[in-house]
Amino acid sequence: MAKFAKRVAMIGLDCCEPHLVKKHVEEGYLPNFKKIIDSGYWTNDCLVPLPTITPPNWTTIATGAYPGTHGVTCFHHHRPGTSPENANTGQSWSSDLVQVETIWEAADKAGLKSVVLTFPGAWPSRMKNGIVIGGNGMVPGETRHDMPHADIQYDVCQDFVVSTDFLPFSARGKFDDAEDWTNLTEEGEEPLEMEFKVPFVDSYSDPVETKWWVLVRNLGGKGYDTVTLSPTKDFAQAFCTLTIGQWSDKIFTDIEMKDGSKREVFFKCKPFILSEDAEEFRMVVGCMCPTDGAFTTHPEIFKVIARHGKGSVHRAGGMYLYARKVIDLETYLEMAEDLSEFLGDACEVLLPDNDWSVFAMHSHPIDWLYHALITEMGSDDPEISKMAWDAHRRIYQSEDKLIGRIMNVCDKHTLISIVSDHGAVPDGPTFDPYKPLVACGLTHITEAGEDEQIKGEMAEYFRRVLNIIPNRVDFSKSVCCPQRETYVYINLKGRDPEGIVEPEDYYDVQQQIIDCLLAYVDPVTGKRPVALAIRKEDARLIGLYGDRVGDVVYAIYPEFGAQHGAILPTAAHSVGRLNALMAFCGPGIKKGQSLDRPCHLVDYVPTLCYSAGLPMPEAVEGSVLYNAFTDPNAPFSEIKKLNRSLENMEDALAKQTKEPWDKHDCA
Repeated sequence: MAKFAKRVAMIGLDCCEPHLVKKHVEEGYLPNFKKIIDSGYWTNDCLVPLPTITPPNWTTIATGAYPGTHGVTCFHHHRPGTSPENANTGQSWSSDLVQVETIWEAADKAGLKSVVLTFPGAWPSRMKNGIVIGGNGMVPGETRHDMPHADIQYDVCQDFVVSTDFLPFSARGKFDDAEDWTNLTEEGEEPLEMEFKVPFVDSYSDPVETKWWVLVRNLGGKGYDTVTLSPTKDFAQAFCTLTIGQWSDKIFTDIEMKDGSKREVFFKCKPFILSEDAEEFRMVVGCMCPTDGAFTTHPEIFKVIARHGKGSVHRAGGMYLYARKVIDLETYLEMAEDLSEFLGDACEVLLPDNDWSVFAMHSHPIDWLYHALITEMGSDDPEISKMAWDAHRRIYQSEDKLIGRIMNVCDKHTLISIVSDHGAVPDGPTFDPYKPLVACGLTHITEAGEDEQIKGEMAEYFRRVLNIIPNRVDFSKSVCCPQRETYVYINLKGRDPEGIVEPEDYYDVQQQIIDCLLAYVDPVTGKRPVALAIRKEDARLIGLYGDRVGDVVYAIYPEFGAQHGAILPTAAHSVGRLNALMAFCGPGIKKGQSLDRPCHLVDYVPTLCYSAGLPMPEAVEGSVLYNAFTDPNAPFSEIKKLNRSLENMEDALAKQTKEPWDKHDCA
């Protein structure tokens, strides 16, 4: 095998856990992961930065730098000039927040081509050349940057359900006798129709009001069994006709906008509930993804991707619909698999020419699965546990297929690498940082106004998963305020709009906050949730510093909280662990070996760059994992050979200017 790679493929699988990959490999379910393990180099204990969450850790992966250096310090960012509470934060999904160079930008500066697919923080593109698709959210067409809480916008419409029930993310309707359908060749017994308004859920664009039709027919004589979705009552124009549980092929149609333009979109749909009398009906309609890609440097390439293969796009791979009990587990898993297939389709269009030096992609279904089911995976109920583990295996298998498709279109000169940003652990009791801080008299909350409250089910989601507590702070009395995943901000005079803490009291208030957090005991469990609480100045030790981190940084034990975020990066609890996956396979890489000692996520990019002779991004802070290479000194050996060759050439050229009898120079 050659000593050096010509290009690197970065396959990013969000929240992928190395010990669970190995479990399914040993069970025989993940053949492509097995190829990587058998033919490559694997790290067993890759430590990730705090907070253990998507935007900062993927930015670390892309830059080889810690959050304090690259500037993306949490899932959300505090908006400068506002009081330091969660109401004044937005999601961190823009390259504008990334303060340093990424691996693909370093390659671009050197005149090399990069391809970047749905990688967090990659949009807008800062490259002169190269291809960027997505990166402003987790799936193509989605934008999250600076959105509050876990909100999104989608161009043109995210997934929704057509139903006879009152449901979130849905268009509700009722069936009446079907009338005036044209070109309908087979009516069956008493066909029924439903007209509904397309809801354009969270639409980023501005569509006109659009109405579609659902036609259900009894063609088997045992009740309604056939569903047609159509933009009109002309059956010849119908999008699809399906039986229950059947997915459509990709559907292409134009959506009219209020400015008179049209956007071509594609989507898939599936009816999954239809009672014999049609009183109960549900059909999921996938994201209406624009065929121009929305957030991409190359709309013409995305148009090719849209028509290649069978996959389609779904917000959160269907997880939000499943968590809200709008769809069933099987439909959710199929939507996640469909999204992975779409990413594989994209790779088959983008990569075969091998005219690129860096390929970086990100796929999120594993993370969503853990948010939905990792607690059930650790259940003592064998039936619940089996259900969750079966779902877990399916999601990993779909990502394994994605890896295989990428490997198939890359040539032998490509270094294939797999990386994740963190792991996950099951739910525990919620740690609410307001409780200790309020009890200590450091924070005072005020009742939120009606328009400021986050209510109901989503309030619990924000509380458990994102640590966004739906409280408002009375800054006239509060010396501090918890913010985002893992920070507490001091309400400092001269810095914060409503600051009351004198600068000379800053150090003492930091200590009060630390003592308060560390002393807090959860009243239900009788245990201390806070594992770590340190001053901002001391957080340099863990890569957190600068204007974008809080005055106190804390982390919690894995028995508390939800999945990841404020949880210690070294945590292991129940079926889960927080460490990341990092693996390499290709030219110059050892075969079938692993690293058991700890390494760090910042080591990923320098190792890739070293393997292929790529320029290092300007702010790299990690180390090259030299132990991964069959000949760690190969580049230096090549340089010595080149120097010797150069010396020989110079010597030969010098001799050409002398006569054979000239033995030495004369003074």
